[in-house]
Amino acid sequence: MSTTKVALDGSQLIRRHRGGGVHAPAPDHTGWAWHPAPDRPLFAHADYLVAGPEWASRTVRIRISAGHTAGHAEYVITGGGQRLIAFGDALHSPVQVDHPELSAAVDHDPARAAAHRARLVAELSEPDTIGFGIHFADVVFGRVRRDGGAPAWQPLSPTGDH
Repeated sequence: MSTTKVALDGSQLIRRHRGGGVHAPAPDHTGWAWHPAPDRPLFAHADYLVAGPEWASRTVRIRISAGHTAGHAEYVITGGGQRLIAFGDALHSPVQVDHPELSAAVDHDPARAAAHRARLVAELSEPDTIGFGIHFADVVFGRVRRDGGAPAWQPLSPTGDH
């Protein structure tokens, strides 16, 4: 019932990021702490905590998702017979639900990111599954429907009606 956190100082963060270490976030995920000069964190001697891919509790699971940036995490929350997947940067637009092959410019491994998006879309289309897409503007909560074959993002009503 715990999550793994790895403390990295600024110089370790750079080395782990360059080496592709699974626990090292890319500079865009530590943006507030990244110096404008290349390869230099703003707080070189600060510790940066990065989540590891373990269970946080019986109802909240943290999982590392491939392709976007090293260490990118998704959260799967279950309860009451439903599941919510907070997929973060795995999908940047509802268009990617129907076209998971479309990558964002910041995906460090576009092929892996596209393969992950395809699996994620399939998982989001399962019964009793709700998605939360932080980049989906005013339609952040929704479900994936396959009416007529192609998957599509169906936003949830603001009143919570399904």
